[in-house]
Parts: sequence; structure tokens; C-alpha cells
Amino acid sequence: MLEARTHKYLKEFLKKNSSNWKHLYSFGRIISSFVRKKENLLINSEIFLNEEWFPGILMTLFLNQENSKFVIPAYQLQSLLNEHLPLYKEFGFDFSVQNNQIIFSQHKVSIQTLGSLLDDYRQSNYEKQIIIFADVGSLKKDLKNILRITLYKKDWFNYVDSFLREKNELSKTYDLLKEKFFLRSFPTQTFMSLNIDEANLIKKIIKENVDCSDKFVKLNKAFISGWAFWVNLDHDKFEWSLEVEPIDQFLEINELLSKNNMIFLSSFRRDTFFKRYLTKHDIKLTSSISLESNFVEKDIITYIPSKLLLPNNPSFIKSTIDNCKKFLFLSKGVSIFLSNEDNFKIKLATELASIYGQRVLLENYPNLDNQIVCASYDWWINKLHLICPPEQIIIPLLPFPNMVEPINQETISSLRNRSKNWFREFMFPEAFQLIDKAVSPLRKNSGKLVILDGRISNRKWGRDMLEMIQPQKIINYMYPFD
Repeated sequence: MLEARTHKYLKEFLKKNSSNWKHLYSFGRIISSFVRKKENLLINSEIFLNEEWFPGILMTLFLNQENSKFVIPAYQLQSLLNEHLPLYKEFGFDFSVQNNQIIFSQHKVSIQTLGSLLDDYRQSNYEKQIIIFADVGSLKKDLKNILRITLYKKDWFNYVDSFLREKNELSKTYDLLKEKFFLRSFPTQTFMSLNIDEANLIKKIIKENVDCSDKFVKLNKAFISGWAFWVNLDHDKFEWSLEVEPIDQFLEINELLSKNNMIFLSSFRRDTFFKRYLTKHDIKLTSSISLESNFVEKDIITYIPSKLLLPNNPSFIKSTIDNCKKFLFLSKGVSIFLSNEDNFKIKLATELASIYGQRVLLENYPNLDNQIVCASYDWWINKLHLICPPEQIIIPLLPFPNMVEPINQETISSLRNRSKNWFREFMFPEAFQLIDKAVSPLRKNSGKLVILDGRISNRKWGRDMLEMIQPQKIINYMYPFD
């Protein structure tokens, strides 16, 4: 059986290549079982934030003589091909590598990014097979970036001479819309929603000139599918561009997921929302499993001060910055302050720098043990694997989606139109997943988490969100003067 063979090869592999992950054998056998039975599986573990689990996947796919696809982030692709694959040659695996494909005599394993997988799937000769996704925790965000279409000024003009009449019509439309957009914009506005007349004009001109370019073809399909679209304004260059993006990213890959055998690996400690997305799109899982990572999990020491203000209170910014200063008073290790509000983040960094000087960094690596970093959630999540777990993470503001961004407005509008709870369906999951990723290093050193947004204690959903941060130990005070 595939499970037994995978276990045997992993045992030989680990004699020469040690691993700190005690669940690697179990992981390999589970993967082998679901690959053999061609069943859908979701595994949750923070181990997927590093590469110690690679042997469990690769051994299975090498031994299973069927074509398969292994979808990993771009930053891991070269590491897998250049550093990991040479380790397997000495165990009797005879393969060559061409164009990111590991080719055996009977089968091949394609190592792909999500973007290249979608490009392949658009080809009519796509073969049904096993697909393993390395980190579905960022799948929604990655899909947004891949599927987004941007129509720049040059896209309205870059055509050959045979399209001179159309080119003239397109250039006139571009200039007409530019005049409309800038007349009703204010000087610092970067996003703009379209009114009905403007939206209809763009749809009409794209449809009439759909043969001019591949991008026009994609745009026309996007309009037919009901994607959201809005305008970006560049006041310095006096130009505008059109942004088009699907409201439901999973809907766009529904056929891909439903027609293949899928194994999903999530770097979240526990699955919270991904199964809901799959259920919504009729993708059935045979099983969902959670595995411990390669470290001893410790309680996050969580502190929520009493009498916190709500963000809409005029005194919130001053009160919150004063609180932030207080929590640095006796801190000896690295402190991370997280906020997606740029103005607040910069003001906080400025205020802290007036007291702590060069110890304060704005989205930069801490080189000293007692430095203070003010950063956005995305910056911290992208860098946290490069930085030792901090002594404390302080969250002045919960990371809800920015309602200035048109795609968020369109998402909420779509949910409202379908009588869905837009807050629980969209806002809550987006915010919690950012927090859960951001605080994950604190599980390694039992670091402190302080939340200063009054909604965490004054709203039912805030208390629900707090309870979902696990494992945790809530404390009633941090200093004697609290």
C-alpha cells in the first residue's frame, strides 16, 4: 500500500535528514491515504509556515505513479527545486526536472504557483488529477491579486494601424471619462466608484472593441460575470485606470476544485472559515484534521484593559497612544504595534520616537532586543518568520477591511442584496484571520497580547473574536498601577 511505502521511505530519509516535527510520519501516511483513495482533505497546522513537512508530500507524490500538481508560494518554489530535490536522488528515485516538472518514467509531478495552475487550467486539454495546495490560508488574497484586471491609459491606445478608427473612438472615450472623473473628484481622492452612465459607457465601449486585445476579452467576460469595477485616479499625472476584480474569488475556481482531487494545507492553527467557503461552493471534504507544529505550544498571555474607548470616540486616538506608551514602560524585549490605519500608525511611531528615540522603527527589522516596531498587519505577517518571537504584540485597532476601498463596498453590497449577514460573512473573518496569523509567534514564547480597541470587550462579536484566539491565558492586570 502507498501508506506503508511512504512510511518506509520517510524512515530511511530521516536517518540522514533529521526533522524536529514529530508528526511527519503521521502526516505522510495521512497524505498517502487520501491520495490513494482520491478523497478531499484539509489539514491545519502552523508547521506549514516552514518547510519541514515537504518530505511527507514529496515521498507520497514520487511513489504514487499518477500525474499530480503541487501548488506552492513563489518564494518556496526555487527552494524546493534547488535544495530539497537533490536529497531524494540517493533513495532510488530516478527523475529529471524540466520546466518545474519532476518527470519519472510513469508519471510527473508539476511544481506550480497558483498563477501558473490557473493558466494551465484555462487550456482545454487539462487532465483531472491530484492537486495539493500548500497554504490555503492566503488563497483568497492570492486569487484577488491574480484575477485582478487593470486597464491603464496605454491599453486604450496601443493598437496597430488597422484599428485606427477604433483607436480614435477609444481615445475619445478615455478623455471624456477622464474629464468626468477629475471634475467630480477631490484632490486627495485615489479611488472612485462609477455612476450608472459611466459604468454603462465603459461596458459598451469594451464590448464593441472586444477584438482589439486579450485584455478587452477578459474585461468583457468579467463584466458579464458581475465583477466589481472602479477607477484609480493619479492626480500627479492627470490619468486614470480601471480596476476590475471578482467579488467572490472562490466562485472563479469552483470548477477547478470540483473536478479534481484536492488536498488543502492551511497554516492556521485551527480551521475556522475555509471549510465554510468550500461548503458554500459545494466542495465536499472527506475529512478535516489539525496537527501540532514543531514547537511546544504555549498560552498567549492576553490582556484587555478595562474602560477602553471605541474608535469613534473623539478621545480614542489620544487615549490609545497614551496606553501604548504605558505598555512600553517595563518592556525589555521587542514590542510590535499593529495598525492598518496609516495615519494612526505614523502618529503612534512619532509619539513613541519622541520618548524612545532610535529604538522605534516604522516597518523595519528590529536588530536589538528592546526595539519597538510600528507596522501594518501585512508587513508583520510577511516578515514574522524572519524575526524572533516578540515579547509583546499590541493591537491598537482591529484590522477590519478598509471601507474606502471599492471592492469592500461592492462585497458588502452584494451580501446585503442576498440578505446575508455582511459583517459575520465578510468583515469578521477577514479581521480575525489577520489577527490569528499576526499573533502566532506568541504561541512559541508565551508572549503577551494587548488589545486596545474597545470593541473587543464592548461588542458580542468582539468577545467571540477574543475567545477564538487560542490557546490563551487572560490576565486582569499587567502592572500594579493598572
